[in-house]
Amino acid sequence: MNDLIAKPKLDIPRVRFPIDDLVISLFKECTPRILVVTDGSLSFGASNFGLSDFINTLKTSTIHGMTPIVKTAHRGGSAADHTNFTFSSSTLSISKYDVVFLFGFNGGGSLPAAEVSVITKFMNDGGGVFATGDHATLGKQLCGDIPRVRGMRRWNGPTASGVDRISTNDPGTNNEFTFGDQSDVIPQKIYPAYSGTMANNAPHYLLQHPTKKIIEVLPDHPHESECLVPNNLSDASEWPKDSGGNTVSPELAALSMSYGGGFTGKQPISEPRSFGAIGAYDGHKASVGRISTDATWHHFININIIASAAGPGLAGNPDAYDRVSTYFENIARWLMPKKVRKCLRWPIIIKAKELYPIAEFIPQLLDNPEDIDTLLEVGREMQNTLARFITPGERQELVEDLFELHNENLAIHVKSQRNKPANLEELIGQKMAPIDMLEQAAWGAVVLAAATALPADGDLEANLKSAGNIDGLDKQVKTTLKQTFKNLSDELRKGRNQLDLLLEYC
Repeated sequence: MNDLIAKPKLDIPRVRFPIDDLVISLFKECTPRILVVTDGSLSFGASNFGLSDFINTLKTSTIHGMTPIVKTAHRGGSAADHTNFTFSSSTLSISKYDVVFLFGFNGGGSLPAAEVSVITKFMNDGGGVFATGDHATLGKQLCGDIPRVRGMRRWNGPTASGVDRISTNDPGTNNEFTFGDQSDVIPQKIYPAYSGTMANNAPHYLLQHPTKKIIEVLPDHPHESECLVPNNLSDASEWPKDSGGNTVSPELAALSMSYGGGFTGKQPISEPRSFGAIGAYDGHKASVGRISTDATWHHFININIIASAAGPGLAGNPDAYDRVSTYFENIARWLMPKKVRKCLRWPIIIKAKELYPIAEFIPQLLDNPEDIDTLLEVGREMQNTLARFITPGERQELVEDLFELHNENLAIHVKSQRNKPANLEELIGQKMAPIDMLEQAAWGAVVLAAATALPADGDLEANLKSAGNIDGLDKQVKTTLKQTFKNLSDELRKGRNQLDLLLEYC
């Protein structure tokens, strides 16, 4: 291993939700907990094949405003918080961790069945799992037998040097392909999958950036594997169904391109092709944990990311480094169990209601809580405030959790209608409000409930306790949502009656 060269200081403004220490101290039970496990020649140190930069990114990130607790584990003797690690009910459970990252190196053998059962239970209890390896069978021992994970990536993949290899190496400024291209400042370009209507289309949550909108780069490497969507999802024990009886399928969040000329030890790639770079499975739809997979751990280890004798690394390109670091954080955020996300909404709400211009509306809101116009205006400002700090995907999940708190059927309807173009005549016929209006009403109700229970000039800790802590706040929001949606319905009904009269006289 080459000695690591000092990493350049990067002047990258990281977007953080400005939650103060008092709020954080009152919601310690919401703190995200992450375990990162590896084996073989991968380590958590500063060597080329170390994960030190990735670990530092997680430890300095915020997940819905809270800094996570990150622990490391190595299945061998390499330095970590836990060495010679094995999976058991005492080392991995939903009561101990929320998300586990698996970086597999060893290719031979299999994970013992008892350990696979522990990971499976963790997933079925709602825990999030990230899994990756590298070319050929690298990573198969750790990840290749885990339900769902085993079908979302090739664990017996392309070779490292043959014409079938998957290479994303950009040839660099000299237009010549070399092994060292993986350690330069030029990333590979990936192609995110988009969803939504023309008005709200966006890449997958994993590839959203709060200010730059899109993450469309990753470190490059001359021999990767690939992420997949299995052809057969008929085994309901492995691929459970949602509440409507539909099988929840994994998806490819992004594709990349394999191409390139040969060089010492590497055959040229005769047939360039696209392949799955990032996989995602939204297990929350089926009441299990989410899963994310990646084509290779070379997107995460030091030799590709930070300055070393091998090259400047992606850190020499501040914009690309920022996007990739945000991808790392997004994985942890998206994989969080739903119960953690619901817990974490309160620190965000408490802080957001204190920010301009929301704080200016609160006296008017408290004086006339029945005024639907003011509630909608406050809801719009809440959306605008959150947009300054968190991605559309984060905002969407937070508001959908509010709908679910009010009524599960409403939450299902909103999700099903979100990506459909708005049609006023259809909405009137169904007697439904536009999704945007429902969201604004929900956020307005939350601000009203929070301002009522936790006045800005009061003792936050005492008021929180008096309100019944998180469970009590949720009950108050549920009551406020019920009244808000009733008031909204009454207003819309009046408007429809007026519209019917207008049409009658036209």
